[in-house]
Amino acid sequence: MQHWTVRDVMTPEVLTVDYDTSPAEVITTMTKYDVSALAVIDTYDSVLGVITRTDVLNGIAVEEPERVSRAPWRRPVPTPAFTARSAGEMMSAPAQTVTPDVTLAQAGRLMRRHAVNRLLVTAADRRLLGIVTAADLLKVYDRPDEAIRADVRPVLATLPTKDVAVGVHDGVARMAGTVAEARTATVLERLIRDVPGMTAVHSDIAVRRERGAVPAAN
Repeated sequence: MQHWTVRDVMTPEVLTVDYDTSPAEVITTMTKYDVSALAVIDTYDSVLGVITRTDVLNGIAVEEPERVSRAPWRRPVPTPAFTARSAGEMMSAPAQTVTPDVTLAQAGRLMRRHAVNRLLVTAADRRLLGIVTAADLLKVYDRPDEAIRADVRPVLATLPTKDVAVGVHDGVARMAGTVAEARTATVLERLIRDVPGMTAVHSDIAVRRERGAVPAAN
């Protein structure tokens, strides 16, 4: 059984801007493609930082215009001005990144630790490979039951479980049958719980006593 990694759910296409991109162009790109973040890269596609909508707002200062005496009834409109001169001055750095071979659980913990809902995916040399969002991490739970059952079968084959049946419905596994040792049932439940897309495991496995077996002393 293979655990899903960031590589399995990430988006390889990422909108990027250069360090010297103007703030106006940053806003135009975000608006045109309806995205909430852009990666800032150098000429070698290495990640320098990330610009979010919050970063853009933080890079704008609102200047109060002078009041015009000849029209006192008309309220002057504040004029926004950029305090930053480039994407590099607006970005948050260093950007939170992750490698494509990190598990989804590890990526989720990293997002929670840094209070972000996206991570840039990079190679070991910081070259940009893609992006993974919190929503992407949930894709593993959208697997069809048949795909989950296909991953359960090799798990059963690794243990002495010929008298055990496992059904999967809506991502929930139900185990029934008998095993010779309680440890086998415990290991089986743990392995099945780790199958990508599994949301819960219910066990109804009994431990059969071999004829003439003496119960272990407490």
